[in-house]
Amino acid sequence: MIELTQAYAQRIATGRARPVPQAVASVAVLGFTDAIGVMLAGAREGAVLALVRWAGEQGGAMQSRSVCGPARLPAMQAALVNATAAHALDYDDFAFSNHPSAVLVPTVLAAADAHGAAVSGATMLRAYAIGYEVWCDVFLRERDLYYDKGWHPTSVLGTLGAAAAASVVWGLDTRQCRDALALAASNAGGIFENFGTMAKPYHGGRAASVGIAAAAMARHGLHASHTAIEGKHGLLRAFSPRGNVDLDRAAPGHDDWQMATRRLNIKKYPVVGAAQRCIDAVLALNRQGAPAPASVRHIVAHVSERHAAVMPCHLPQDALQAKFSLEYAIVGSLLYGAMGFAELQDAMVLNPAVQDLMARVQTVTTDAFEPDWRDAAPFDQVHLHLQDGSTVSTLPIRRATGHADTPLAPEEIHAKFIGCTRHAGLADAAAEALYQSLQRLGQLNSPQEIPLPAPASQETSL
Repeated sequence: MIELTQAYAQRIATGRARPVPQAVASVAVLGFTDAIGVMLAGAREGAVLALVRWAGEQGGAMQSRSVCGPARLPAMQAALVNATAAHALDYDDFAFSNHPSAVLVPTVLAAADAHGAAVSGATMLRAYAIGYEVWCDVFLRERDLYYDKGWHPTSVLGTLGAAAAASVVWGLDTRQCRDALALAASNAGGIFENFGTMAKPYHGGRAASVGIAAAAMARHGLHASHTAIEGKHGLLRAFSPRGNVDLDRAAPGHDDWQMATRRLNIKKYPVVGAAQRCIDAVLALNRQGAPAPASVRHIVAHVSERHAAVMPCHLPQDALQAKFSLEYAIVGSLLYGAMGFAELQDAMVLNPAVQDLMARVQTVTTDAFEPDWRDAAPFDQVHLHLQDGSTVSTLPIRRATGHADTPLAPEEIHAKFIGCTRHAGLADAAAEALYQSLQRLGQLNSPQEIPLPAPASQETSL
């Protein structure tokens, strides 16, 4: 058995002095850009406001900027609030079946704001990158899927990524980094049953806050097991659905960068990643002239069994549930011709025509998977069975728009960011200044050069 916890700690502690390859830095800039955009857009969601009210009762040193409520909060609480906001609309990026940026970016910002000395943009990029690498490597050692056991991997393993990122920002030594990882492992958790509720975005916030707290406690001398990740009773074995864990592969070295190849999948639509391909398929059919909804007898969607599992809300009754509903993704796209902020409103979900047609959607699943995307089918496809007995089918979609292999163009990334900031009520000039600062992140001297807007008051946000 390899000593993973120690190996990760050594990479964290010594990696902060090493340059990050340009390909990796570019992915990190994209992650910061997308996460801050969706974080602002989600800042007034109910889950975020509830946590702001809770945070206001806790007290503590006002260290780090918040996108909602008080302008500053203790670092742990700022990470909690901001990461929940980034995950609240389910519009944040994903990679290796996790949501790295929604956790890592708020963690890095909170840790950098709270640090006594100025933290450069280059250090923030490096912290993000090393957090991504540790998180990704741990996840890929599990041969089965955490969802099969009811675990949400972002909430389970994001704690380790966040602890690694905060440790880089604060310059912890190897022993402290090891303790931070071990403490984060003892605070891992998050259940799939909470999808479709406010607790789902809280999973991202919790991972960020746990990582910050673990690094801070380790910095102050709280020690933990040196085999907390890989040990007989460590995190990997404890959370594994079937105990099918790879503990033989060597830990990655300083020159191994999963980020350079896996990159990030940027969502075009503010719903769960598993629905993105079917939305692409239906909207493409709409552009070609889809049949009138009244002519549709029933709909059959072909997806992977594991993607179907993360969309459990078959007849959603509100927008939170609709984000995890394949039925709404398809029917909403067909009837409204779009799937964005306007379509993710309770009234749109409860439209009687939508509810009626959603009840006539059938999902057919396959256990065949993409070689490099182990929870996705080789392609997704939707078939509309019409009243006259004929069938109209969408094209089979292998890669959704925004996937790392079919990325959004730079102007589309910019448009998504501005769309998010407009949703947040931010003036375009301020949004553009923020966007441009993020594109220069590696050249910034301090997190204060990222001009996050003053948070909106809770009273005007409810």
